[in-house]
Amino acid sequence: MVVSHFFEKQMLMNKIKAAIDIGTNSTRLLVAALNGGQAKDLHREARVTRLGQDVHKNRVLADEAIKRTVAVLIDYKKIVKNLGATEINVGATSAARDAKNIQHFIDSVKEATGWSVKILSAQEEASLSFQGATQCLSNIPLPPLVLDIGGGSTELITKSLSYSKDIGSVRLTELFFKNDPPLATELDEAAKYVIEVYKQPVEEIKKQNADFQMIGVAGTITTIAALNLKLAFYESEKVHASMLSVESAGEIFNRLKKLTTAERKAIKVIQPGREDVIVAGALILSTLMKMLKVKELLVSESDILDGLLRIN
Repeated sequence: MVVSHFFEKQMLMNKIKAAIDIGTNSTRLLVAALNGGQAKDLHREARVTRLGQDVHKNRVLADEAIKRTVAVLIDYKKIVKNLGATEINVGATSAARDAKNIQHFIDSVKEATGWSVKILSAQEEASLSFQGATQCLSNIPLPPLVLDIGGGSTELITKSLSYSKDIGSVRLTELFFKNDPPLATELDEAAKYVIEVYKQPVEEIKKQNADFQMIGVAGTITTIAALNLKLAFYESEKVHASMLSVESAGEIFNRLKKLTTAERKAIKVIQPGREDVIVAGALILSTLMKMLKVKELLVSESDILDGLLRIN
């Protein structure tokens, strides 16, 4: 009887919550048990849905992209229900912000799942990414600088500065890469674009801190970290809190850019659906690390999802 009361008390203490991040390239789910400020993951999953398909060009969400994403959300609802989550926060980012027909997507999600989707501003996205990345890492030796490379946008965030630019792995691929593998001229043009767009933010960040600890989050960076660790298959516990040097990031980019999409697809640690945009993501990572003169970054599996989870 004492044991029974103990477990009843534990269940009352723990609140089961869920968070969903609907990004330009992937739709991700986190279900966790919260006890005070601590969270224990019960389920974490990502599926490539490519909501941002051609959004940069057309400024609308494609019907097939909406259907893909809603289908995954229906599956996620079953998982959330089975795990007993009593609250859920659903946020959408870059592609959703850019789409003229976003209300159609919001209505489609509401009809299929009953969930309300919050369209996160660039500032809200950056803030949640910073909170999620830093709260799950201990003993960060220097002021943190979070780098979040998404499908549609890339964020650089410190405690007091935040920059979000419309550069992401999907957006950059659609803008510059017409060949498979991309031509050297296409890669050069893409790199020049990244440098031009992020030139001023990088200068401002350097003025604020002479030195900082860069923390890298989201699928591009965690995938490159897995490649750096030479994992046979993706293992989040090994990726989390691993270090990635600027030299290693550059080497992996140079290797990936020479492969065709089919060849990249055969690499097991690259999530299906990411093989066609990982080169652009690796280019963004390598370019920004060099611009910021970062020797290495700390990889975090915790990101905007963990920030979303803690919204009341």
